[in-house]
Amino acid sequence: MSKHKEEEKNIDLGQVYSKSEQFVENNKKTIMAAIAVFVLVVGGWFAYGAYISGEEAIAQENIWKSQYYFEVDSLDKALEGDGQYFGFEYIAENYKGTKSANLANYYIGIIYKQKGDLEFAIDYLKKASIKDPILGAVALGSCGDCYVDLGDYDEAIHYYKKAISHSKNSFTAPIYLNKAALTYEFLEEYSNAAGYYKQIIDDYSNSPEAAQVKKNLARVEQLSN
Repeated sequence: MSKHKEEEKNIDLGQVYSKSEQFVENNKKTIMAAIAVFVLVVGGWFAYGAYISGEEAIAQENIWKSQYYFEVDSLDKALEGDGQYFGFEYIAENYKGTKSANLANYYIGIIYKQKGDLEFAIDYLKKASIKDPILGAVALGSCGDCYVDLGDYDEAIHYYKKAISHSKNSFTAPIYLNKAALTYEFLEEYSNAAGYYKQIIDDYSNSPEAAQVKKNLARVEQLSN
């Protein structure tokens, strides 16, 4: 690979692989809406007096405060609590098996990625077994982002594929299809990259990514010949 080509690819990766805090910030409304739905579902079960233990109720009573601290970027209080309310770390450790603990694991993973502690971020994001189509996909895709930052591109692609498979929704799927495609392109696997770019154009034509990847598709098709 020539030095010029390598520099060009690094610029492309830099444009797409934003830090977690940038991704969360840019898409905060959509992500917080998904979290609200997730919490409402849990709360609905609680209202009907079914499927939620006393531990879940206690965790719910505490997690909202950590969510508030997360939203206002008071990340240490979000993790550790404020002396009155438990933080995400306490909830994740002491209320295992509850939906609130799963949600806490998600938040902890995102916070550690923002702090640059990528290995910790991956560990917690993998623990966040969330079925919600958006949150679950973001947790898996964020693992992919961590692996990109660590230089483990094969594992990054693996988690982008998991994020894509988790949900075909028009918000997260084109994002992670694009990231997978660019990672393949960086690895000079141009045919694979072309396949993912085409899928964005064919299946998510109204997404912001579709308007951006047409020139990428033309480039990798030329390189693969």
